[in-house]
Amino acid sequence: MTDVLINVIHILATTIWIGGAVYVQLILLPSLRLIDPQQSGKLQGIVAERFSITAWTCIVLLLITGYLKTPPGLMVDVSSDLGRMLAFKHILVLLAIVVGLLIAAGIVPAMRKLAPKPGEAPSADFLSYGKRLSFLAAVNLVLGLLIVVCATLLR
Repeated sequence: MTDVLINVIHILATTIWIGGAVYVQLILLPSLRLIDPQQSGKLQGIVAERFSITAWTCIVLLLITGYLKTPPGLMVDVSSDLGRMLAFKHILVLLAIVVGLLIAAGIVPAMRKLAPKPGEAPSADFLSYGKRLSFLAAVNLVLGLLIVVCATLLR
């Protein structure tokens, strides 16, 4: 029963994290381009902050459940195809965490600080951070999808 619960939590956290990233890239960001830049910038900053909290919660859950799901001795074993695939997946997870840290510790706070006041147009710096956020979010989405592919190949 414990294994089932761990798997459910792992799959739900993956779904929320990757699904959220897909939503941001395919729905939210293109939609923001269709509204007033001031409102778009403000909403982008709010969503980035809220999604960061959700994404980090999911990543922590994934790290814990992933550790619990990994058979003993396989965590750092690269002597087999399975071990190498798992190691590659772990590298992708670390890269996703680094990109997430760049977003959470650099981009989101800067956007919050530079967010336009009511009636103001977004500054060039704010728009520049928005482009960086879009790029890094796309990178994290690709990393997340590659992690899912690796997980599928581990079966």
